[in-house]
Amino acid sequence: MRIESVTAHAFGPLHDRTLPLAPGLTVVAGLNESAKSSWHAAIHAALCGEPSSRHRPWHGESWRVKAVVSLASGEVVSVDRDLTDDSAPDLSRRIGLDRASFAATACVDQAQLLAVLDVAGGLQDHLRRAAATAGTDGTVEQALQRLTPPADAVRDARNRLREAETDLAVARREHARYLDLGARARLAAAAEARLAVQEHAASLEALSARVARLTELKERFGDSAPSGLAAQEELTHLVNRALAAWRAAPTPRVLTGPSASALRGELEALPDFPVGETAVDDELRVVATAYETASAIAAAHDERRPAPATSAEPSVLRGLATRLDPAAGARLTTASIEVDTARRQQDEAAATAARARVEADVAAAHVQEIAPPNPWLRSALLALSCLTTLVGLLLFLAGQLLPAVGVLLAAVVAGFVGALGRDNAPAREAAVTFAADRAADATRARARLFAADRRLAEAEGQRAVALEAVRVHDAAAAECASLSVPPDRETLWRLANRAAWEAGHADLLCEVARTEKAVRVELAARGRTDPGMPLPDLLVDYETDCKVRARQALLAARRPLLAQALSDRLLAEATVAEAAAARARAVDLLREAVTAIGGTGERPEDLLRAIAEWQRGWDRLLREAEDERNAWAELQTLQAAGTLDDLEATLSAAQTHHATLLEAASRHTACGPVDPALAASRDALAATVAELSRCLPSVPDAEEAVQAAAAALAEVTAEAEAVDLASRYLTAAREKVHSTIAPALEDTLRTWLPLVTDGRYVDAAVDPVSLTVRVCASSDTWHQASRLSLGTAEQVYLLLRVALAQHLATESCPLLLDDVTVQADDARTRAVLDLLLRLSGDRQIVLFAQETAVVEWARERLGERDVLHLLTPVAA
Repeated sequence: MRIESVTAHAFGPLHDRTLPLAPGLTVVAGLNESAKSSWHAAIHAALCGEPSSRHRPWHGESWRVKAVVSLASGEVVSVDRDLTDDSAPDLSRRIGLDRASFAATACVDQAQLLAVLDVAGGLQDHLRRAAATAGTDGTVEQALQRLTPPADAVRDARNRLREAETDLAVARREHARYLDLGARARLAAAAEARLAVQEHAASLEALSARVARLTELKERFGDSAPSGLAAQEELTHLVNRALAAWRAAPTPRVLTGPSASALRGELEALPDFPVGETAVDDELRVVATAYETASAIAAAHDERRPAPATSAEPSVLRGLATRLDPAAGARLTTASIEVDTARRQQDEAAATAARARVEADVAAAHVQEIAPPNPWLRSALLALSCLTTLVGLLLFLAGQLLPAVGVLLAAVVAGFVGALGRDNAPAREAAVTFAADRAADATRARARLFAADRRLAEAEGQRAVALEAVRVHDAAAAECASLSVPPDRETLWRLANRAAWEAGHADLLCEVARTEKAVRVELAARGRTDPGMPLPDLLVDYETDCKVRARQALLAARRPLLAQALSDRLLAEATVAEAAAARARAVDLLREAVTAIGGTGERPEDLLRAIAEWQRGWDRLLREAEDERNAWAELQTLQAAGTLDDLEATLSAAQTHHATLLEAASRHTACGPVDPALAASRDALAATVAELSRCLPSVPDAEEAVQAAAAALAEVTAEAEAVDLASRYLTAAREKVHSTIAPALEDTLRTWLPLVTDGRYVDAAVDPVSLTVRVCASSDTWHQASRLSLGTAEQVYLLLRVALAQHLATESCPLLLDDVTVQADDARTRAVLDLLLRLSGDRQIVLFAQETAVVEWARERLGERDVLHLLTPVAA
């Protein structure tokens, strides 16, 4: 690709200016403020787009550049790029690059060169960046360091999943408990409703019987009392009064429990309410808890004391911990196996390639053995045979027999040779086809051999790295043994941080002393001062005293209860005494009635038996009179509770209420038979169910939380797997790119390095693993390129950029160089310029410079394919 011209319609300080470029070397020179860097950026922006905002036009809103480019195919491409809304294609893709790789290889500015020359190892780092990441600010190694698996996120996601599963189990258990309590509450409600129906049915039946009895007695007596014998009535009244008194007399109950005198003695024995604290004070409890926590932390921290003791410096211990790599042996074993496998595959590929080469050579030799058919010769021989045959026939007809026979023999020979030439064509074509197949097999075998060689080289490189890691680990382990410390990373880090541990332990001991002082101050405020007693024992004594006072206070708190119990006992004993007196009076009335009816007896049983015998001895009239009087008395009793209308109204209301109870009980028919004892727990169960329903966790929410936690864990796990996979792919890509680029860089350096260094350096090598560049002097000594002189480093750097552009691009790629000789002296400047002029023979190079020496050199050395442009300062 060759850039014909670049037009800056509006770019930085440039407006409607065109810069034509030569096919060879174009030198653009000028003083400061002559827009050299702007032209350099404009060319790059015209080809690839994405300019820096610092190159926005000084005036106006338009931001446009235009470029005319000729490709190797003869096509001329013109691109007019509006940088404010860039939709034009990236021209670097036409040569197999993109805007990032073009900037990393073909576009060099002064800042990049200074970074390579001023920073130690800059050449290697920039070469890695250009080869591995197309010139971005990072390398594959930095990307691998940033690819950290989210172990903490995976652990947190697993913890959240376990918590969600626990919450789900709790929610399900609480929901099952809620359903069980709800079922029991419904059963209790059913039992209560049915028990209410049964109880109300009994009262309704009694009320109905009472109304019927009142109606019957009302119809029987009306408002007139029954008549009877006066004497009989008086005697009956005496007997009835005695029986009523006996029935009304309460039976003295037997009192249990302590007597009033015992309760009075127990009340007098109770202690007074104690003076002092009955529980540990909250402030003292807080400081005591702080003391216990500080003591426990200090004890736990002391258990982690770094051991064993060593006199090694912390930096030495940290260095040993860093170099220890227990897994290095396993990696070396794996790498050795891979090397053996790759070497076996390389041997097989070499044997196959040699066999295919031999077969191809044999097939080619066989083709050479078969004479190629000549169609013109065959045609000439056949024509000659026909013509000779015609001449022989004419001679035979003319009577010249001998000449005719000779001519005919010649015609037969010519026809036979022509026929043989045609018969060789199929055999030669078959031989050529077979030889071409064998040659293709040989080419494929060589390709497989090359791939096997590359795999073997990669495997040997990996084994060398693993071997170095094992060596470093063994050396570190040996140094640990010499220092009498275990070869363990964690132990070494702990020993290295011993000073920090001691400082932290001292802080913990200070905290223990501070909290102990605070506890003793609180105890002293409560009258506990004993400097000789350990603080834990002092706390135990204080808590023991609090417990003793608490027990005394508990005993003193029983005084109101015992006083109430004594009062209740005195009342009970008085009630029993009154019952005994009433029973004695009833016995006296029974004895008086028995005496009046002519009976005898002392005991209540004998007196009652005598009255019963007297009552059975009356005749029918007395019984009827008695029945009348009883019925009348019953009527009076029933009427005393209310009139008939009142009872009927009460009965009607009771029947309505019973119907309501039956309706309420019918709502629980689905419960089936229930235990009536559940009715007592109905209110408690209902309250429990209501309380549980208010704080009942949601099972669907818990299930959704489990699903969300599982999805989050799967996402984080997938992210960790993706990070691991990306790390493996980045490592493989880096190794593949390095193994491909390193040979190309070596070939370029071997070709051009002796020319630009006057034979001082004759060979070069590029490490495919680290891309470290080394050069070999004519004295067969090797040196790292980054440690050479600045002039040699400049030349090596430019050669590497040219080699990268040549390797990555599919055709010749132009080079855009901005002030690459600004830090060089005159001799190194001319050497660099001579190098660029030589390189411009097969590629276009655009050099921006400000030195006068560059302008003088250009006027002396530039040829017909080159051009010098002198810029003038841009007006502000």
